[in-house]
Amino acid sequence: MTRAATKPSQQPRRRKLLRYPNLVIGAVITLAVVLMGLAAPLLTSYDPYLQNLGDSLQLPSAAHLFGTDEFGRDLLTRVLYGARISLLEVTLSVSLALAIGLPLGVVAGYFGGVVDQTITWCADILYAFPGIVLAILIVSILGTNLINMLIAISVFSIPGYIRLTRSLTLALKELQYTEAALSLGASVPRIMFLHILRNALAPILVQATLTAGEVILSAAGLSFLGLGVQPPAAEWGAMMSEGRNYLGIATHLSLFPGLAITFTVLGLNLLGDGLRDRLDPRFRGRL
Repeated sequence: MTRAATKPSQQPRRRKLLRYPNLVIGAVITLAVVLMGLAAPLLTSYDPYLQNLGDSLQLPSAAHLFGTDEFGRDLLTRVLYGARISLLEVTLSVSLALAIGLPLGVVAGYFGGVVDQTITWCADILYAFPGIVLAILIVSILGTNLINMLIAISVFSIPGYIRLTRSLTLALKELQYTEAALSLGASVPRIMFLHILRNALAPILVQATLTAGEVILSAAGLSFLGLGVQPPAAEWGAMMSEGRNYLGIATHLSLFPGLAITFTVLGLNLLGDGLRDRLDPRFRGRL
């Protein structure tokens, strides 16, 4: 009886998952990248930084599935360890952008007037610059290292969160539960962050997932230009930059890091699209 009782409840859940193929595929790809990064020491026995010039520029083989680079380092190992750096870039950049963008957006939407105009104008000024150009400018001023690169990427991600949170706040502050909390004497910070921001988490989560893909692309682009993570760090963009000098004889040096970037960004974008469909009340109401 227990099995018969659980089967009907499991089938609707499976059907719901099948309604969101983007969510499932994106979650699987993203989880795979996270696990590969965290379990890199268990998945390979090679050192990502140990040079062996006698094995340099080897093509993919049974001993080295992705081949070796110009210093004889196992390329698969460096791609796996590169996932760690990418995860660090996503975590720090998105967290910093959220920590600054969300409070500013809530304050702008709730108070309006001069406060709203000032914050919105600052966001518009940042929007006037193409993201990668603004990041190059900031890195050029602060210096080329991982921390400065993450700060630069976070800066051009902040306006998106300000605009999104502001628009959500403008809608949520007019709802009855917000007005009820205000009439009951709730403080303004409590209303902004407990009643408004908490109910705006669904679209913010979707935006954060989509931003994560942009962070990886921007970080890889800056590292490719020599303005991000510096060699010998196992970072995908820097690895592609090193491999471009050997495209004629060893295409795999840039191919495999490029594929890692492609699949990771694809997984994050699919995950974001799936979360948007799953958390959209209009779509959810059809289930």
